[in-house]
Amino acid sequence: MLKLAVAALLATLAVLAGLTIWPERERVVPDERIVLREVRLSLYPQADPAAVWSFAADSVSYRPSSRETTLRQISEGQRLVGGVLDFTLHSDEVVIDAQDNLRGEQLLVHLVEANWDLEMQARAGQPVVIDQRAGTFSVPVLRFTGDGLGANRAENVRMNFDLTDFQASCEGASCYNQFEDGSP
Repeated sequence: MLKLAVAALLATLAVLAGLTIWPERERVVPDERIVLREVRLSLYPQADPAAVWSFAADSVSYRPSSRETTLRQISEGQRLVGGVLDFTLHSDEVVIDAQDNLRGEQLLVHLVEANWDLEMQARAGQPVVIDQRAGTFSVPVLRFTGDGLGANRAENVRMNFDLTDFQASCEGASCYNQFEDGSP
């Protein structure tokens, strides 16, 4: 009987030792996406708690593995700050990343207070980026018109949402600026 108990104990120890060295399966998050059609959604950026974005899009897809949301055919995009409309946005496609930043190939933005229209273009794999934490647009190619402006083009632009800081690098680029003086 003692031999049987020792054999059972040794067998149990062998099984437990085998289980401890057995390679553990790695958990894999499937790279599937969730797709919704004809969607209205709101974005409350953690980095900018006073702002609320709302969008109407033909389709929205979400990838859990990257935590990115892709909006396609945005017909109504807008940013409100303290309940007041700040700017509107239209685009064929915008990606919202895990930090709530927006990026895309072409974004059309209307700045309400300044009454400016911005056509923002990506270039050579460098997307347009709306950075929530910094409160900036980073734009490879920018065309803009509006009150007090003619036609304007700038490259490698970084500007904040309220236009108080505007930087562009136009060396070797075809940039132009036209301003209107408002006189009759």
